[in-house]
Amino acid sequence: MRIAFTGPESSGKTTLSLWLANKLSGSAYFSEFAREYLEEKQLTRATEENFKQIASIQCERFTQSKESICQIFDTDIFVLRIWNDEVFKLKLPELELNDSYSMDIHFLCTPDLIWEEDPLRSAPDQDHRDRLFLKYKTELIHHQARFTILEGNEIQKKELILQTIHELNTSSLK
Repeated sequence: MRIAFTGPESSGKTTLSLWLANKLSGSAYFSEFAREYLEEKQLTRATEENFKQIASIQCERFTQSKESICQIFDTDIFVLRIWNDEVFKLKLPELELNDSYSMDIHFLCTPDLIWEEDPLRSAPDQDHRDRLFLKYKTELIHHQARFTILEGNEIQKKELILQTIHELNTSSLK
């Protein structure tokens, strides 16, 4: 099973994806490469050239085949596509959707958490984060991706994740 967390910054993607990876034995966790890259380079913003490298390597991670029952991604192709659309507007073949980027489920995280300051974050404005959330939702619907919206407190989100995965596993057995 391939699971991805998506949504605006500071919406819980990393917290929830790490929790799920620890909860599910035998799962492989794939972190968001953009954060690793920018921290390693000691950058707070990506240039077009940085973004091209980030997109290329993150997309390679989506296509990697790991010997695990479950692959959990802290980000998905929609994060890269929306970031590109909002900031760079580049025509990159890596950002075209294809089957190797597909996930069994995307968990769309609502920006209902208090925004946490971080040098790599740039959208503390709630209206901006809400606008981006709608953009993610629209993209997922437009591309007919299976997704579940995670909202509420952390306990509610975790319960919904487990319920959704259980339902997916049950339906795939039929």
